[in-house]
Amino acid sequence: MDMNYLGHCLLSVQTPSALMGSLWPDFAKRPEAEQCSTLFLQHFDRHQLIDQLTDTSPTLTPVRDYLRPTFRKTTPVVIDMLLDHHIALHWQSYSSLTLEQFAHNSYQQLSEFNEMALPIRLTQTIETMRNYNWFIAYRSPQGIEKALQGVAKRIRFTNPLTEQAATAVASTQRFKRQFDQHIDELCKHLELSL
Repeated sequence: MDMNYLGHCLLSVQTPSALMGSLWPDFAKRPEAEQCSTLFLQHFDRHQLIDQLTDTSPTLTPVRDYLRPTFRKTTPVVIDMLLDHHIALHWQSYSSLTLEQFAHNSYQQLSEFNEMALPIRLTQTIETMRNYNWFIAYRSPQGIEKALQGVAKRIRFTNPLTEQAATAVASTQRFKRQFDQHIDELCKHLELSL
């Protein structure tokens, strides 16, 4: 389960096809080439690559080592959420748009996607994301704690996310250097400039 929606949208081209392709892998398998655009598929694959690089990044090893004793199997989910919190907190380092402008634009672009029918869960997630303005909520400790608690309910095994959400969020600043470096490394790998 991957959760860093803001990060995936930030590292996407800002069009309906690219943004939807950037979110789709968390909800459904890769469509056949004839069902969608090349841009959609490129961003579907980019999402998978970002996840793989994030899960295996040596830069994030200290973060994993710090979180794992508390969060165990949910450590990768926590790191994804903390990356989104970090990006929202330091947004001016990543975009010339305000976070509010970027959020509004992303939600609008996603609503204009019309290449194929969305999985029900993805439709529901995008609607909730927009209604509760998740990208803005990710900026506050309370917002990211609430997001972690929401994730906790969807995980099918007993997990510490609800009780330990504040502990996770408090560690974001501790690893600012690693998060900054990881995002720089992702951009280099993807040949992006933010």
